[in-house]
Amino acid sequence: MKKDNINLLENYLLTEKRRKNTSTKGLNFIAIFLITIILISAYGLKLFLEDQGLKDSNQQLNAYVTDPNIIKQVSDVAVKQRQLADLKEILNTIKSLNAAFDAMPELDSIVLDKINSCIPADTKITSIDYDGQWLTLKTVSTNYLRPSEFARSLRNTNFFEDTIYYGYEESSGKYVGTVLVALKVGK
Repeated sequence: MKKDNINLLENYLLTEKRRKNTSTKGLNFIAIFLITIILISAYGLKLFLEDQGLKDSNQQLNAYVTDPNIIKQVSDVAVKQRQLADLKEILNTIKSLNAAFDAMPELDSIVLDKINSCIPADTKITSIDYDGQWLTLKTVSTNYLRPSEFARSLRNTNFFEDTIYYGYEESSGKYVGTVLVALKVGK
């Protein structure tokens, strides 16, 4: 029995195909396994190097923080900050005092000149008392109208905050008048 049609190519292709399928699966599995191990190893190496870098950086920072010169500088800065806060508080106090002094009325030559310009004839000022805002003026005159004229004159100048006239008293032919004037507050 002799076969006329022997086709070895089909058998060969079929055998090769089976061989490739069985050997390729194993090789694929081994390749994937090796690639995974390489990737995990590379990632582990990267993490190890980062850890070493962080440890070195941490040691440098610890050395910097514990350096006695740096500690002294930090304490000096803290002292200077406290001193600066104290100076700012003093400055604010001085500013508020300056504002208070600026608001206080001033008894100066202008005020005295204004009072002198209002004194009627034959009238003299016998005393001036000043309490910080109010001036108490005592006058003496030979005419009973002069103390009230003096008070009216002071009021009409509009130079003073307020003018209060307490009237006059007669003593031995002389008329003693009392006027209170309030200096204006502020400049």
